[in-house]
Amino acid sequence: MFRFATPLLLRLRMRLRSATGPGADDTILWAAVIGIVGGLCSALFRGANLVLTSVLTGSTEDLVAIARSLGPLPRVLVPAVGGALAGIALAAGARLFPGRRSEDHIEVVRVGNGTIEVGPTLARLLSSLLSISSGSSIGREGGMVQLSALAASVLGRLGNLSTPKLRLLVACGGAAGIASAYNTPLAGAVFMAEIAIESLAAEVIGPLVVAGLAATLTIRHWIGLRPIFESVWLDRHVAVGALPVLALGLLAGVLSAVFLGLLDVSKKLFSRIAVPLPVKLGLGGLVVGLVSLADPGVWGNGHAMVDSLLHESPPVREVAQLLGLKVLATAAAVGTSTVGGVFTPTLFIGASVGWLFGDLLRHATAGVPTEPVVFAALGMGAFLAGTTHAPLTAILMIFEMTLARDLLFPLIGVAMAARYVSAALRPKSVYGDSLGDHRRRLASLSPVGEILARPSSVVTDDVTAGVVGELLATSPVQVVWVVDREGVYLGEISLSAMKHFLGDDDLRKIKASMVFMEDDVPAVSPDDPLTEALAAFSRTDADRLPVVDEHRRLVGEITKTDLLLALG
Repeated sequence: MFRFATPLLLRLRMRLRSATGPGADDTILWAAVIGIVGGLCSALFRGANLVLTSVLTGSTEDLVAIARSLGPLPRVLVPAVGGALAGIALAAGARLFPGRRSEDHIEVVRVGNGTIEVGPTLARLLSSLLSISSGSSIGREGGMVQLSALAASVLGRLGNLSTPKLRLLVACGGAAGIASAYNTPLAGAVFMAEIAIESLAAEVIGPLVVAGLAATLTIRHWIGLRPIFESVWLDRHVAVGALPVLALGLLAGVLSAVFLGLLDVSKKLFSRIAVPLPVKLGLGGLVVGLVSLADPGVWGNGHAMVDSLLHESPPVREVAQLLGLKVLATAAAVGTSTVGGVFTPTLFIGASVGWLFGDLLRHATAGVPTEPVVFAALGMGAFLAGTTHAPLTAILMIFEMTLARDLLFPLIGVAMAARYVSAALRPKSVYGDSLGDHRRRLASLSPVGEILARPSSVVTDDVTAGVVGELLATSPVQVVWVVDREGVYLGEISLSAMKHFLGDDDLRKIKASMVFMEDDVPAVSPDDPLTEALAAFSRTDADRLPVVDEHRRLVGEITKTDLLLALG
């Protein structure tokens, strides 16, 4: 049946291999699938957010607009009730899934095995939805990212992927969640590479970018493709001096370290309050509600208020007051363990600091045109770099959010300055708690068995070349392992070796092992350290190696990509 199609399919596969690199085609495909699924998960989370907002407040408007329309009593009660319900969801999850917990996606990628528990995670996601839908000063991007990462973990396990590749796919899910939350495909990819995986290797960044792009293209039906923050001031040609950029970076670095310290203090204070979770989260919501009596702008993640700073010219006193109140409300939400992200609240705090800095500079340099909006955008990048300690993510994030090309070089300066000042004052970033007390062990001492995968394809040494050719042409495998009747490893037949099969019909019926098998590919043992596998890869051009036991029986395989991911 495949007699005439096999040579054509083999040619196409070899061209694909040449274009994508050894072993890359299936990873890229998985990344694209995860990106699409992640985009759909984000859309689902947004929809659920709107439904719960309508149930809790009677409206689907922006949360700040809803808060302004409510009277004093409901403005206080809605966040408190929402917090209590969020606590009930967490308590129910703990009761339904005893002894199991929902690991953060960064923890799963950096020190875990790529497995995210479904039940506990869904309970936390419900809790997050209840909090953000009732006005809590927390970001919804945390839930969107976690849901996308959960979907990636489930799909990867269904696909029986190796542990390193499963961790990479969870990172792809995280990148998809961030990309679809902010319309920032590149920043979403770099965020996961810089913070979770701690590597910008090609094997890592390529799949992450594909996942972010696929998610952004998927979500475009709901949020479009325009940047989420636009301003007429950012569209104009802007020239920012080096000294103001450096000064703002230093200021943001100091303030971001102070902000991180304040969050820690809030966590310690609320941890001393020995009350059930519903009461504690309800108390956090109550603080947000009470603070909103002074300014309803503290409701929600702060997106609407950032947009307001970029389009309007509010009085300095209002901006300063809202900044202080937003910090207080966010500290209360984080301190009471409200489930959600602090990414967007951080953006608002940075935008406010930058706006106030720009306004001060405008008055201090009379006659020199200085627009606070420009410094608001730079402040977002600076504060983001200071709290995450990930300057590359901050630069790309603000650039993709605004698409203001003239801000790129000032962003680089302000983000780098803020990052190093903040890290010097406070080494642990805002994501430091995602790892708890875990420490990455020395990966090079880990055994090969930890990244072992089932053999992709195995044939015996009496199989014909025609069968092997059809197998390579119609399946995603790159190599076929050859064993004898006892399962003892003999060698491999690679896709590139089968090029000699093309167009030669006489080779169809002979034993493939007699013509195409290579027996010089080094094998490793499950007990060998990863350094031994790395040395074995250095002695061959192969992109995967066989793993054999003490009797030379084939027990699995490892890929170069998995090895590099495991070694970080």
